Amino acid sequence: MGMNLEKDIKSKFNSVEQKLLNKAEIAAQSSSVKLYLVGGPVRDLLLGNIIHDLDFLIDGEIDSFIHEFSKVINSQPISSSQFKTFKYRIGDNEIDIALARTEVYPFPGSLPNIKPSNIHQDLYRRDFTINAIALQLFPKPYKLIDPVNGIEELKNKRIKIIHEKSFQDDPTRIFRAIRYSSRFDFPIEQKTIDLIHQDMNFISSLSGKRILNELIKYLSENDTSNSLSSLTKYNILQFIDNNFPSNEEFITRLHVFKNEKYSLNEKEVLLLAILCSNMNQIQLNKFITRFSLSKKQTKILIDLNQINKKISSISVMKKASSITNLFDKYEIKALKFASIITENNKFTQMVNSYINIWSNIKPYNNGNEITKILSIDKTKLSSIIQKVRDAIINGQISSKADEMKFLKKLNRQLFK
Repeated sequence: MGMNLEKDIKSKFNSVEQKLLNKAEIAAQSSSVKLYLVGGPVRDLLLGNIIHDLDFLIDGEIDSFIHEFSKVINSQPISSSQFKTFKYRIGDNEIDIALARTEVYPFPGSLPNIKPSNIHQDLYRRDFTINAIALQLFPKPYKLIDPVNGIEELKNKRIKIIHEKSFQDDPTRIFRAIRYSSRFDFPIEQKTIDLIHQDMNFISSLSGKRILNELIKYLSENDTSNSLSSLTKYNILQFIDNNFPSNEEFITRLHVFKNEKYSLNEKEVLLLAILCSNMNQIQLNKFITRFSLSKKQTKILIDLNQINKKISSISVMKKASSITNLFDKYEIKALKFASIITENNKFTQMVNSYINIWSNIKPYNNGNEITKILSIDKTKLSSIIQKVRDAIINGQISSKADEMKFLKKLNRQLFK
């Protein structure tokens, strides 16, 4: 049975991943530890999903295993933590290695205090039954360890919490339950739903950064829009910040994720833009501080906040140069995201014209040439260049010859 299981399991990995499994087993034998594959990879294996990342659990001297594993794969961890966790990146594969442990949470939402433990106690500390299945890789033979009936819940297609204080210990699990339910199309079992509602107030014990990290994970799901909309079923957003859009408004605005492909960073700012779309400046400043946003994100959101207030008035502006001079004050990404989120088509057209045409327009003559033509001090050059650029944008100048005529006329006006 063990050998058949090993053969069956390894056939589900590509050749690189099979080699990594083999090398992990060699390192486990050399360091005299027990080695397990745990969590998401085991769950996805049993669901028949493709796996590229490996999560190993060590019962024994983890430092000794890390030393041996680094030797056999000829690579060092790219990161480690105080919880005795280590991360490697080998090509396209990420490998996470952790020490089997128990956790005690001093207070809700805090980071845990840990103690070395064994595989069964480690699995009991996890979030959901479907994530509490382990595959013993060494010592052989391979065998599945399933103390909380996770395999049964996979068959039943249900998201179920392991113990009643789980959400109190770690309120981020509320976000995870909803995200997994959306990803796998598994309903959350009723008792777990009851606990989500009961323990939702513990989300307030989390730092803004931890909450944001959980929201960002939704952006990596295959269907971003559907994944994020699942938060509204439990009224999570209003609980985080009552200045966020209503559930209905939030779902409507998620259409922005459906049509175009964005980088994860772009998705993150788009999500922040949607969440902050109804805030005034004071509310936005509090949000920026609470969620520890970067300087770049802060600048984009502040610009967005100002742009959103002006969309109606901007959309009736006629002069292309006036629009351009206004848009020059803002981050390009703030304009782009404002145009994506708004339903004002005229404003969206203006932003597209600005990004693709107007913002790239420069005088035909460079600064030195204009200085000579007009015989002016360089301190006056920027205002002259602005006038020339405006004239090009407005269609008054369409060639270098036109620009020369414009400059000569300007020269007469300046020195008449």
